[in-house]
Amino acid sequence: MKLARGYINVASVRPNNAEATRELVERWFLDCARQKLRERLEESMMRFPEPEAFRPTGLTIRQLEMRWGSMSPAGRLLLNRRLIHAPIDAIDYVITHELCHIEVPNHGNAFFSLLGRVMPDWEKRKRRLETMMV
Repeated sequence: MKLARGYINVASVRPNNAEATRELVERWFLDCARQKLRERLEESMMRFPEPEAFRPTGLTIRQLEMRWGSMSPAGRLLLNRRLIHAPIDAIDYVITHELCHIEVPNHGNAFFSLLGRVMPDWEKRKRRLETMMV
């Protein structure tokens, strides 16, 4: 599989099987998402004074219907695979937002205070995500 000039070129032993081609493309997108989102996770952790204190216990990437991400009480980070299509600053917003939940599990004042300290422009990034990724 190759990406060239905005097209995905798929090489398949079953070129006339649309389902097989779709599965190849889906797997390729998931692999790309894993790589990019892991990379952005490492970058986003560096926003915090003690980055390792904000390392999730695990990372899961899958298609989600209603949200961009979540953080479990056990510290597992779940990210929407569709984020691979979002701008980097929006991806970083989602990840940083979820990392803040490691310290503050709710969306109260302490949460937004922490988010504002580690990402002062989070509101702008959130708006961009919401505008571009309808």
